[in-house]
Amino acid sequence: MNKKPSIFIQLSIKIIGILGIVFGLGLILINDPYDPWVFAKGLLFGGLFSILKVKLMESTMKKAVKKDPVKAQSYASLHYFMRYLLTGLVLVVAALEPSIGIFGAIIGILSLKLAAYLQGYSEKSVPKDGSVQFVEWEDDEEEASDF
Repeated sequence: MNKKPSIFIQLSIKIIGILGIVFGLGLILINDPYDPWVFAKGLLFGGLFSILKVKLMESTMKKAVKKDPVKAQSYASLHYFMRYLLTGLVLVVAALEPSIGIFGAIIGILSLKLAAYLQGYSEKSVPKDGSVQFVEWEDDEEEASDF
């Protein structure tokens, strides 16, 4: 059984790869011996937060699909807003802490966006007849169809 890793693992790997490439470019472009480590701490801080956001999104969606539609929408909206507040808090901490580079933290946070775009390109396209199975969302028991 060749099971594909979860979307959390796939996005986390892409985020880490993006941050590695950006760190390598940062080492080449930054000449000051002190700045690369401040930049690297910012990348690490923002990147770890991006991975945490993916985990929070996964948890929110898994819980939201089990709720009725009205409660699910308000639940997902509340958690969406909370993730944005956390993002602002991370940026404030990076701006106030001199040993964490704000530019690196911003790139680390934005790495989630780039990883999501790359994930979209790496997924197989869905056939127009809709004959695709979403293995991640399958339950063990069969549910009766309304059709």
